[in-house]
Amino acid sequence: MHPVLFHIGNFAVHTYGAFVALGFVVGLTLAARRAKQAGVNPDIISNLGVWVIVAGMLGGKLFHVIFFWNEFVAGWRAAGLASLREGFVFYGGFIAASATVIGYCRYHRLPTWTVADVFAPCVALGHALGRLGCFFNGCCYGKTCDLPWAVRFPPPHEMAGLPVHPTQLYEVAGNLALFGGLSWWRPREKFPGQVWWGYVLGYGVLRFAVEFFRGDYPYRFGPFTLGHAVAAALIVVAAIALKKRS
Repeated sequence: MHPVLFHIGNFAVHTYGAFVALGFVVGLTLAARRAKQAGVNPDIISNLGVWVIVAGMLGGKLFHVIFFWNEFVAGWRAAGLASLREGFVFYGGFIAASATVIGYCRYHRLPTWTVADVFAPCVALGHALGRLGCFFNGCCYGKTCDLPWAVRFPPPHEMAGLPVHPTQLYEVAGNLALFGGLSWWRPREKFPGQVWWGYVLGYGVLRFAVEFFRGDYPYRFGPFTLGHAVAAALIVVAAIALKKRS
């Protein structure tokens, strides 16, 4: 656990924020490079990237407020506006950013699914980097376990000293696998949108599995979490889209 990367005077550069920013930069840079290969103007990706970042941050924060209301209220009471620097839910950022891409492409009469296919592997890579930030920050942690690869977070972490599933690293590995698989698939796709919906399906399956090991949710419904519901919705929507478009 290493929540602060370094200080510039009295200003602390937080590891979580640094890795999330790195994920955005790496993902958008790679998407711009790959856009040219797909016949899309790289400048379009760069311009769209600004809107994607804003939408992703707002959506991620909104879902964090919904999923972790008590934690948000406690942070607000303790630190006020400063509490907004941390606490984001990927689902919210993903949904908001996806809607932004679709809206932007339709408004500017761009090939929506071609642009989405370019983004898909890059989202997985950027997300892997962001999850490294989660690991160093100690958020999105797992349940207690006695596995040889269990990790222990130091105080003042909620689970200080207890061996827990490194769920953040499970998602890092899964997203890197998605990045590699989707990058291989991209030049072999059979119709526009196939790689994008393949990503949505793949991430839905990954997240559904990882949710069983998460230990940070304030509410559970038996073995299930709110995250399971969103993952299941992604799987169903992606499966229907792939079937219809094929």
